[in-house]
Amino acid sequence: MQKTYEQYLQEAGNVHLAYYIEAADILGIKYEIVKKSLMARFEYNNRHWFIINTATPLTNTTSTTIAKRKNLTNEVLAKAGIAVPKQVPLRDKKDAVKFFDEYKNIVIKPSQQLGGIGVTLLPKDKRQVEKAFKHALSKSKSGDTAKVIGEEFIEGENYRLLVVGDSVVGIVRRKAAFVIGNGKDNIKKLIEEKNTLRKQNMLKPILIDNEVKLRLENLKINLRYIPKDGEEVLLRYNCNLTTGGTTQECASEAHQYYKDLAINAVKAIGTQFGGVDIITPDITQPAKCGVNEINYNPGLRLHYKADEGEAVKVAVPIMEYIVNNI
Repeated sequence: MQKTYEQYLQEAGNVHLAYYIEAADILGIKYEIVKKSLMARFEYNNRHWFIINTATPLTNTTSTTIAKRKNLTNEVLAKAGIAVPKQVPLRDKKDAVKFFDEYKNIVIKPSQQLGGIGVTLLPKDKRQVEKAFKHALSKSKSGDTAKVIGEEFIEGENYRLLVVGDSVVGIVRRKAAFVIGNGKDNIKKLIEEKNTLRKQNMLKPILIDNEVKLRLENLKINLRYIPKDGEEVLLRYNCNLTTGGTTQECASEAHQYYKDLAINAVKAIGTQFGGVDIITPDITQPAKCGVNEINYNPGLRLHYKADEGEAVKVAVPIMEYIVNNI
């Protein structure tokens, strides 16, 4: 009898490994948890491979380095003729203010980081720009001289397309953290209540950080504001699942244009597998868009934990590809 996900999670001790060992069972692949919460060994037809957390054998060192460094990803994709937002290195606050004066609608983020940490979208004035630069600098993991980058803000919704080889195996629309008012509780209380539900679903909480405070400031409200019954308050621009975002499965809506764009982006950095973040105002037809970044070892939860639409067991085609190609 097929185990439940909770049983796989208990066995693996890691949400990502749990999806992969479930896929192994579905496909008849032998597996062994080598180190709980970290690594599993898989075997099929006298061949074996390892998965460590989210790291699979499908990525190589060079493509991983490119994807880790957002400025390198942007440069490589631009040279390959793939649509990307304008991006420049910011060495100090003066650079940041100059970039803001030129483009107005901008993003300031670390040149190397994960999960949307240190990112500020749409600062509105010099003070906010300088604060965003300081925040990004403090979170940057880059060893380069330019630890922070400025990026042109692209209007539209954010989509994650999961690419394996020549196929897109999952597409979700990513929505930033939000709360819906009940006419009684303030935003802080609503966040606490929503975080209780997210914990039950094994999702990370909505963090009250610099971006949330900036977003509320731009809305001319604060954490003490009591939204009307049914009023939706978007808490941030960044839509990472790790910072309180939600997802909607939308593969049936996506135009082939975006699938081809994602596949070509993964190939451009020299890998076979990646989560491609695309921003577009309309996923149903070609439009002005941009590849925001490529995740070299993408987490799978946003496909399994979609708030709307059916969950897609994306670990299955990933494991099938590994079996057939390594």
